[in-house]
Formats: sequence, structure tokens, C-alpha cells
Amino acid sequence: MILEDDEATAELIRFYLQEEGYETAVALIGRDFAERVAAYHPDLITIDVILPDMSGFSVFKALQENEATRDIPIVFITVRESKKEEGLAMGAAGYVVKPFSEGDLKTTIRSALGDAAQA
Repeated sequence: MILEDDEATAELIRFYLQEEGYETAVALIGRDFAERVAAYHPDLITIDVILPDMSGFSVFKALQENEATRDIPIVFITVRESKKEEGLAMGAAGYVVKPFSEGDLKTTIRSALGDAAQA
């Protein structure tokens, strides 16, 4: 699942993931995202840190507090490189800084999924 408020970026992430054979779903706002994730239970989530209605870090915390979603690897994708240490310290499986390359995104996603498979 992709949580990204910029539709063009969301579509780019979707395109790259679909090229790798992943099914995707996109949400543009953080509100009710945790509930959607709990119902869908995806293999991985990407979250933009800066959203119009709430912080991506707040969404992450809500997902971590829910027993049904805390095991899903989360990758932050954001322009805020300065928040990388904070995001990883929270337990994120990866952190990608915009603008990102196709290779950077795919490598981070593969690593996050590999880490989850080993956990």
C-alpha cells in the first residue's frame, strides 16, 4: 500500500512496484489509513512523511500500536532527508529521499521485504 499525497509521485511508486510484480493500492490522505491497512494487510507499506492531514510518522505510530499491522514493513518516502535517522529509529524498514531513482526505490523495497521474510 502506498500513502502519498502527491498523485504523480504515487503513480510513479505504483508503476515501479507493479513492474516488480507487486499489486498496489494508493491512499492520498492519512486519515483512516490504519483501518484500511488492517483490513487489507499488505506485504509492505510506503508512507510519505509530509501529508496534508497528518504526519506520516503519526500514521506509522498508529500502525505500530495495532497488533494486526505492527508486523508489516514500512518504508518512508519523503523529501525530508533530515528525518531519516528518526524514521529508522522508529523501526521503519527503509527510508527513501525524493527525488528518488527507480533503482533506489526497488532496492529499498526488496531489502524491506527480505528483512520481513527473515523476521
